Amino acid sequence: HQEVPFEKLVEAINPARSLAHHPLFQVNLTLQNQEAAHLDLAGLNIGPAAVEATSARLDLAFSMGEKRDAAGAAAGITGAVIYATDLFDRSTVESLAERLVTLLESVTEDPGRRIGSVDVLTTGERARILDEWNDSRRALPAAGLAELFEERVCKAPDAVAVEIGELTVSYAELNSRANRLARRLIGLGVGPERIVAVALPRSVAWLVAMLAVAKAGGAYLPVDPEYPAERIGYMLGDAAPVCVLTDAATSGALPGTAPQVVVDEPAPDSGDHEVPDFSNAPDVSDAERTAPLTLDTPAYVIYTSGSTGRPKGVVVTHSGIAGLAFSQIERFGVEPDSRVLQFASPSFDAAVSEVCMALFSGARLVLAPADELLPGESLTGVLRRHGVTHATLPPAALAVLPEDGLPAGMTLIVAGEACPPALVGKWSSGRRMINAYGPTETTVCATMSRPLAGEIAPPIGAPVLNARVYVLDDRLRPVPVGVSGELYVSGAGLARGYLGRAGLSSERFVANPFEPGARMYRTGDRARWTGDGQLVFSGRADEQVKVRGFRIEPGEVQSAVLAHPLVAQAAVVAREDTPGDISLVAYVVPGAAGEEPATPVREFLAERLPEYMVPAAVVELDALPLTPNGKLDRGALPVPDFAGMAGTGRGPADEREALLCTLFAGVLGLENVGVDDDFFELGGHSLLATLLIAQVGAELGVDVPIRALFDAPTVAGFAQQIGDEKSARPSLRPMRRVRSTS
Repeated sequence: HQEVPFEKLVEAINPARSLAHHPLFQVNLTLQNQEAAHLDLAGLNIGPAAVEATSARLDLAFSMGEKRDAAGAAAGITGAVIYATDLFDRSTVESLAERLVTLLESVTEDPGRRIGSVDVLTTGERARILDEWNDSRRALPAAGLAELFEERVCKAPDAVAVEIGELTVSYAELNSRANRLARRLIGLGVGPERIVAVALPRSVAWLVAMLAVAKAGGAYLPVDPEYPAERIGYMLGDAAPVCVLTDAATSGALPGTAPQVVVDEPAPDSGDHEVPDFSNAPDVSDAERTAPLTLDTPAYVIYTSGSTGRPKGVVVTHSGIAGLAFSQIERFGVEPDSRVLQFASPSFDAAVSEVCMALFSGARLVLAPADELLPGESLTGVLRRHGVTHATLPPAALAVLPEDGLPAGMTLIVAGEACPPALVGKWSSGRRMINAYGPTETTVCATMSRPLAGEIAPPIGAPVLNARVYVLDDRLRPVPVGVSGELYVSGAGLARGYLGRAGLSSERFVANPFEPGARMYRTGDRARWTGDGQLVFSGRADEQVKVRGFRIEPGEVQSAVLAHPLVAQAAVVAREDTPGDISLVAYVVPGAAGEEPATPVREFLAERLPEYMVPAAVVELDALPLTPNGKLDRGALPVPDFAGMAGTGRGPADEREALLCTLFAGVLGLENVGVDDDFFELGGHSLLATLLIAQVGAELGVDVPIRALFDAPTVAGFAQQIGDEKSARPSLRPMRRVRSTS
């Protein structure tokens, strides 16, 4: 149909029109391979004249023509490229043209060669991608977590290592307490290749326990006491720890699958924490351990969401601890007078990085109870009271902080999920802001950006010390600059693998084709190189998602939904119906006519999954929509109708309930909320809960803990909680009103 006029084609197809691009295609290639016409006119000399293009009709237009010599034989091909300057710069287009020439030369030299096997990297680009931009090697101390901490203790034993509230503990005291507990653990059989679970709230006792496990040579397994009993039971059964370190308040809630060692925190005002002979507790040596401690010994085990329906334990050794800590200390500018916030939940590996960043630099680690670290006025108060200079926060937390929520001049590390440009522009002003990236399988962090400035989509940066990163195609070949591929990480920080899952370990940890004998980890993330050696995150290669900074495999949530006795079919997807607000939604097909499982499903899941993995909504369908080839049609899944679920019950009984209905609706972005509507069943989550608590405090003059909302998530129930709180505890500080942007 080459004779059909282009305008006729556009009219017949009638594509969606846009001023931003050509209606049918954005790139074309034209080959002029006909013999040139000769025009002879008496008295005239006629020849071609080059006309310079002044505008681009398409994003990219390649124009090529065959050359012939005087005898008419083929003499090569010439070409030109016209490009839109608002989309491409000259160097990028020159690179594309050079790659096209490389491709053509390769296939003409070997016409039988598969096109996909041609390497299109330009001259020098391979060395730049594989070597120059991966030049992160540095000689670091051959020491693990315990030794690196002990080295800092020797330099400044009387310096404050940690503070929580009014309590401070010196490096020497912290070290001695850890040494004492470590010897107790060794007496129980703890040593290299043995696991110790720690189920403690944020406290000095928790920090002592982490260090003690490392000193004994064991692997630290954090267990969040707030997790459902079933999940804790699975973790302890799968990891088979020697014992569980816990306190009296938590002990009774833990399953009895492993011996418990109760290590309660001394009362701050009792003087018990000032043990006179702490200085007589020397560091633990290999002679005391059950076996020598090496860099290949497991340092900790972190359970992450698993696509097969069960969480998996990532076994991380000591080999990457030094590279992680010294990269952070150097790039974040951590000094002995710095104060580092411990924000991450102890059950996540980010908590390990915060501890190492502070304690290996001689800085002060700032601890606070979990309810004081909720994003909003509580977190802001902690930052100010303790003079925090360094904090690592997820973008979801930054999004709900008040305008003056972060101290000027501090160092802000953003991590956990992609950070929107608007947040970078807002929080980078007047601060050092760095974007960090890394899966648990790479010892917390694999890359870090340069300091950020302005409203930009932040790159994830370059590799940390002694790490190497590769952007590869499906044949494990490096892709050119600007081309997206799957991100692989290699180096000292690679985890050993998944606990008790050799098959999964061999699938994700593969041989490194660029370094004989080394391994690399398939992250499942897609990325691309920029021209100046920075990586840019460009999505996932699989279904794993990040929700408010938490790594979630929808397959695990879906398996939990299918375990419900009233659910026959289910699909769990991540939706972003409101820009920047990603949430999980479960779609279920009931197994029996007349049953309505939507409400009980969330309650069922809350007993089995952490709060952040429970879907924001459960949508009941007659059948799951399918594509013609039988796969789930994600585009046909309906948007959850929270508005239709809300406000259909009874109305408020008094002014307080009426005000709370208004506040609930405002935070959730709904027109109406009834007194019996559940905040979390209408799409609420922990970060929105902090906004609601701040507004309640400002309007009613009460200081209500966020736990009250979790315990009574309806307006009626929460109103009763506020009544109890107001009589028991008056407001201690003024609260500014925070308005939701949803």
